[in-house]
Amino acid sequence: MKIGPHNVRIISNAESDKKLHSDGEYGNSDPQHLVLHVRSDLPDSVWHETVLHEILHHVWALTPLASRYSSEQEEEVIRALSPYLYQIVGKVVNR
Repeated sequence: MKIGPHNVRIISNAESDKKLHSDGEYGNSDPQHLVLHVRSDLPDSVWHETVLHEILHHVWALTPLASRYSSEQEEEVIRALSPYLYQIVGKVVNR
């Protein structure tokens, strides 16, 4: 998938699931290595919303926001926005 000028890989497999599950996470984002991991055992709607959540972390890293706000503030904003953006995007795409 393209995010800005970058090709980003989504990894969702049993190997990745083990690490995410042990860390208590549904997903994580690594903008420096252009990878996001999402647990493969999530229900479809949770999986898709988690992908969007992790994409937002990549987008955040490409903006001046990354240098202006702490990682805790970043997470708070993205957690607040991602469910609603997923709902809107899902409705528009599935029209």
